[in-house]
Amino acid sequence: MNPLFVNALDSGKVVVRRWWYNTNSDKDQVSVQFMQQIEKEGDNNSLLAIAQGSSNKQSVTAIFSFSADVAQAHLGSTEGSFVSEGQPVFANDMFGQEVNIQVTENFTPNPYSKSHEPKINPGTGEVVTAYNAETGEDAPVYRHTDLVAGQPANKFISPNQNAVNAVFGKVPGSLNLDAIVGK
Repeated sequence: MNPLFVNALDSGKVVVRRWWYNTNSDKDQVSVQFMQQIEKEGDNNSLLAIAQGSSNKQSVTAIFSFSADVAQAHLGSTEGSFVSEGQPVFANDMFGQEVNIQVTENFTPNPYSKSHEPKINPGTGEVVTAYNAETGEDAPVYRHTDLVAGQPANKFISPNQNAVNAVFGKVPGSLNLDAIVGK
């Protein structure tokens, strides 16, 4: 992997990963995939991360469409990748302002995608599920990413809440929880 790309990604800024001519568009477009390392809010048990040899950082990507002329001006071509070679380009430089990747997790696949798959746990290969209060059941979690100007308003669904939500998510009004838990 290109050490310049790794260093750019480590900066926390949004970096161009790769780009390609979009053959699905009749408007002379280039799809640009951006990448950013973010820290997942709420999962900040640093002792656990140290013990497991992991961190709360994760790499996220978002794709944005550019006119071929604009992509050519910023990237030098209409197809390429900084993962293997070259001096990476920051999104902030392309847009002239602070840019971040915003993550929104919910229970709905992207309506514009024919192939949007739910999140997969990389350690187990299993589909990530969480309690959906609207249905009263566990459901697959879908991740959506967007480029945004300024600070992102990330919305994560935490699998750690499943047990609590499963027990207390839909409690009938007539159920006396104090009697159940012995209070």
